[in-house]
Amino acid sequence: MANYNRNLQALLVAMLFCATSGAYAQTAPADSGDASSGLNAGTTAKAVKATDRKLAHRVATALARTRGLDSARIFVKAREGRITLTGSVTDVGQVSLAEDAAKRVDGVKAVDNDVRVAGPSL
Repeated sequence: MANYNRNLQALLVAMLFCATSGAYAQTAPADSGDASSGLNAGTTAKAVKATDRKLAHRVATALARTRGLDSARIFVKAREGRITLTGSVTDVGQVSLAEDAAKRVDGVKAVDNDVRVAGPSL
């Protein structure tokens, strides 16, 4: 019985040691705000890329839903809220339609419209 108590006591001390040592393993401040530091930088970069992808998708969806605009040959890139439209459309009116539709999407800070007028697709 005494041997059982010693084993139980040793197990409890080991568990306590493991629990407290893990709590002090990472001492970096939670809100350092420094995007160039290790794990936070990677996580922040991933979050920015994910946000950019979602914004580009929302803009592409808005273009596809715009009446009078054939968005099949328009490509959308997003970088930190700045949208770049590239590709081609069949007439001049569609160039401004694409830019206006992109500007109306929430989260868009600016639009660079590099869409060109080309002949109709075959």
